[in-house]
Amino acid sequence: MRKTTAKKLLDSILLCLFFAELGGMFLPHPVHEVLGCLFIALIVLHNIKNHYFYTHFLVGTYSPLRLANNISIILFAVSLIILTLSGMVLSQYLFPWFSLASTWNWRSLHLGAAIGALVLLFVHLLLHARRYIHGRVFFGLAGTAFVLAAAGIFGMPYLDRWYHQVNVEKNAVIAGDKVSIPGRVLTVYFSRVGNTNFPSDVDAVSGASIMKDRHEIIGNAEMIAYMLQDAAGGDIFAIQTEKTYPVDYGETTKEGKRERESGKAPTLKRPLPQMENYDVIFLVYPLWWNTLPMPVAGFLKQYDWTGKILVPIVTHGGGGTGESLEAVRKATQTKIPENYLDIYSSDIPAARQKITDFLNDSSKFSAP
Repeated sequence: MRKTTAKKLLDSILLCLFFAELGGMFLPHPVHEVLGCLFIALIVLHNIKNHYFYTHFLVGTYSPLRLANNISIILFAVSLIILTLSGMVLSQYLFPWFSLASTWNWRSLHLGAAIGALVLLFVHLLLHARRYIHGRVFFGLAGTAFVLAAAGIFGMPYLDRWYHQVNVEKNAVIAGDKVSIPGRVLTVYFSRVGNTNFPSDVDAVSGASIMKDRHEIIGNAEMIAYMLQDAAGGDIFAIQTEKTYPVDYGETTKEGKRERESGKAPTLKRPLPQMENYDVIFLVYPLWWNTLPMPVAGFLKQYDWTGKILVPIVTHGGGGTGESLEAVRKATQTKIPENYLDIYSSDIPAARQKITDFLNDSSKFSAP
């Protein structure tokens, strides 16, 4: 086989593997890991066959096109190195023994590196094509590359959030450093789990606000609440409604919208906690329709919050705290809390250290 034909075949295989790996959330974990190793091995072979790039790196003059192309190649290589290291840390089958800094969110780093590699790949291919293609055809290719890159930037986090199965070891995820909080502590949370009758085979994805530890279904807000309790101690309480919410996430959001528009909170299950027994209350809730879920608003209206330290912790899919802090103010008739934390849904399994760091700032918990 001629060298040029072999190189083109190798490049074609690499492209196919790259795009197959981008859809890793649709692949079985062992397949994703094996294909990833194969991709990296072929990348090494690709670099060996293109060794002249390195031997001529400082030779000759640098035109703007050559400079841009070389920068894109170097950044692409950095993205692949990050992808490799983060992939090994996340590995469940081929590299279970490999570990690096446990406080880093390796999943988010892996996804970010994949998006960066995708964009840089399009840049590299476009700059390479610029040498041979001109005029309208080139601009057409450039427009197509821009659209595909934008689709990757916005589409991959969406796909990861809604199609990546979130499986965790609850005890390992919850455990971490302890933090001394002055006063008596209560963690209150509202989650779909406990308010929905989920079947045992339900898909556990971060976008649906649930995850699994083998057969145990855990809510996103619930997991955060247990992390808080493990770190700060104290008691824990789940806000539960008399009615149950639909299993289908879309139907649950519709129900949440109806509650918000009616302004009427659903009836809560009793008994409720005796708030006079606590000084610091962590309130964990998901962002619904950019604001506070009505069951949480109903819970807050049950009490006089004078003299209490209320600390909102918000889980969300990209909206931050939204308008929920203002809703907390209205429900409690107190000053909007300045001590709060928001956590992106896909980052929850790796949020324990973030919670510890947040709690370590003791100024957040001084008496109002």
